[in-house]
Amino acid sequence: MDHPTVTSLQRITLLKVPLDIVPDEQIPTIAREFAEDGGHKNIVFLTYAKFMKARRDAEFLAQLNRATLVIPVSKSLELGCRFLKLAAVVRHYPFDFAIKFLGALEEKKRTIYLLGEHHDGIQTIAANIRTSFPGLTLVGRHTGHYGRDKEEPILQAIQKATPTVLLVGSGVPGREKWAFRQGSALPVRITLYSEDAFRIMAGRKSRPSKAAFRKGTYELPRSLFNPLRMFQVFSYAEYGISLLMRRLQRKKLNIN
Repeated sequence: MDHPTVTSLQRITLLKVPLDIVPDEQIPTIAREFAEDGGHKNIVFLTYAKFMKARRDAEFLAQLNRATLVIPVSKSLELGCRFLKLAAVVRHYPFDFAIKFLGALEEKKRTIYLLGEHHDGIQTIAANIRTSFPGLTLVGRHTGHYGRDKEEPILQAIQKATPTVLLVGSGVPGREKWAFRQGSALPVRITLYSEDAFRIMAGRKSRPSKAAFRKGTYELPRSLFNPLRMFQVFSYAEYGISLLMRRLQRKKLNIN
């Protein structure tokens, strides 16, 4: 189906969860359009874990439906779409998407505010932003992992800076839900949340190879050493059964 707000894009639903199809070559154009257009735009990177969360969390699912872009990340989402014979999705690794997006904003001399990470991490990210995107003006930054009494001053600082894009990472209460919950308190054009992008920019995580991302193997090392990996088996079983049931439903409707 057509995208509800971006006419040049297509939005599909996988088991009632929205996914946007964003061709790689369209990222710069979309970034420039978002920066020029009024209104607040939320960009969400959807991993398999977040996808399953949306299926159980009504608030998060509603937020995804309101998001301007829902970018699929995990290979399992691509395979699920293929199994249901939906339109082919384009997966993006958050760091790579963010770099292309910020690069397009730099060309237009836009502004950015950073929120998240610890002190050393945010300092490193700020330095990397200045070096990599000299045309993008850093108008403010604040660490994450703050107390409740700090949130109002942080929001006031963002309101005063009025950045084009708010780049949010780890340490923000509510994680990807945070920007949606702020509503009109965020006078920014674009909010982009990604813990992975923040960690790579801070030098705390390695960027996966393009081949590993394409194959979907980049998450395997973390999964193998995850003490909760046994529960992941049940999660994937649930996902597979849900896909199968949905395919049978669609087949029955086509027959009838």
